[in-house]
Amino acid sequence: MPHDRDIWLERIKAIERDEHLATRFAVDWLLKKAGSDPTVLQGRLRLRNLQHAAENLDFTYLIRLFAEFETGLRSFWSTFRVTNPPVRALIEGVAARSKRVVPQVTIMNVHSVRKYRNLLVHESDEVADVISIDVARSYLCTFFSYLPKQW
Repeated sequence: MPHDRDIWLERIKAIERDEHLATRFAVDWLLKKAGSDPTVLQGRLRLRNLQHAAENLDFTYLIRLFAEFETGLRSFWSTFRVTNPPVRALIEGVAARSKRVVPQVTIMNVHSVRKYRNLLVHESDEVADVISIDVARSYLCTFFSYLPKQW
């Protein structure tokens, strides 16, 4: 994995820009097309499958976005620790070891994305605000921007 902050930032941004937006466009386009002409669907694929995919697409990519962010944090962490802390502790530990002071609001924003991701993945009882993928990307990239350029 790369040890360059800008590469990780680009990877996180690309999930929203290249993957999510392209897939959103394709699913929405096909959903509209299949709504007027169901014969475009092949095999066992049905309109309800597309509807379900469209409903869950943002959740899927938010989870993917956070996974890439976490992988980048673990890359940074591994340069000075051999432990594998839970994500909450990882965020706090990385913020504490960054060469620049990470503002508390930035850390809180990342935790809000983590809590929302946990709600989506684990269906926990933890309360979390809904966060759009573009806002999540912004929060995660802002946090990452405080890390050193190289590690």
